[in-house]
Amino acid sequence: MNYSLYLTDACNLNCKYCYEKGTHRNTELSFENIKSIIDIEVASKTKLCVLTFFGGEPLLKKELIYKTADYIKAKKAKTRFMFNMTTNGTLVDDEFIEFFKSHDFISLSYSMDGQEQTQDKNRVNMAGKGLYDLVGSNAKKLLKVSNKVCAVPVVTKNNVSYMFDNVKHLLDIGFKIISLQFDFNANWDDNDLEIIKKEIKKVAQLYISKMREEDEFSILSIDEKIRSYIHDEIDVNNDCSVGMHGANVGTDGNIYPCMQFMYKDEYIIGNCQEGINNEKQKLVHDELKQEVELCKECSLRRRCNHTCSCINRAMTGDGKTVSPFTCELERLLIDTSDEIAEALYKEKNPVFIQKFYNSYYNRIEDEIRGE
Repeated sequence: MNYSLYLTDACNLNCKYCYEKGTHRNTELSFENIKSIIDIEVASKTKLCVLTFFGGEPLLKKELIYKTADYIKAKKAKTRFMFNMTTNGTLVDDEFIEFFKSHDFISLSYSMDGQEQTQDKNRVNMAGKGLYDLVGSNAKKLLKVSNKVCAVPVVTKNNVSYMFDNVKHLLDIGFKIISLQFDFNANWDDNDLEIIKKEIKKVAQLYISKMREEDEFSILSIDEKIRSYIHDEIDVNNDCSVGMHGANVGTDGNIYPCMQFMYKDEYIIGNCQEGINNEKQKLVHDELKQEVELCKECSLRRRCNHTCSCINRAMTGDGKTVSPFTCELERLLIDTSDEIAEALYKEKNPVFIQKFYNSYYNRIEDEIRGE
């Protein structure tokens, strides 16, 4: 089992699109609860357990992170523990960079929206001030020591027109992995979709150009669609297990299936002291992991992320209802990715062939993505 550990609900930023607004309660996950989770996995003789440090802003609790790593080391267990983290980058310092270098991280998700005007438009501190210089500088420090740092830009209504510019900027400053995230709390309309279409087409041309330059990089949403185009056995919806393979541990010590269902009593599937309640886990999974009847007839269903309860709940208020925006965005991503794949395959582009047809390369990349 893999866990996202909500070390704290507190955050030092006041991002305008934050989906956790109103939930920053300044509570934190106790070290005793973290130790209990580790003990349960060791006792279960789990081969691999990934712990993702999450928040709020997890680096507000650096000492808790370091104590967790020390506890695992002292256990000398056969279970391999690997780490992941999502951070806004403002609290990265030399001590943490050294910790990151010397410990077993699958990846580090770095919340950075792109160029300065975009970054400072939405990602501001409590005084409303943008922090591009600090976040950009810390990103470069991390990128010097690892290629496992993944940029996570949020695309929302007030920056969608700069999506291409922001992706290019993130690649230019050294990111090799980008996970584009759309603001699923935004009120998207048809005009926005037209802008998204134009911007994604430009991103596609950038993708092809960098492949021709033999630059190794990943834009995860595009790579996922390309893999599902090439390999018929891939169903992108299998990535979302809704509490079956990965779960979220709240600051209250309870375990939940995923982030949109945090701190809702009806979705508690266990706790740190007793572990997962398998019966409740299955009940919640079966309730949330349902496919809309209309989607079952769609030829793109295997390649379309339409069963993610978190996205569906954010967009429609119901984890089992797919938004029209999700449908249109997924179609656009699939069409664009297919065009990229067809162009590069016809050229027999060596980087493309290596990346998508060489199974060893794919295993390494999947490990970075945490799969």
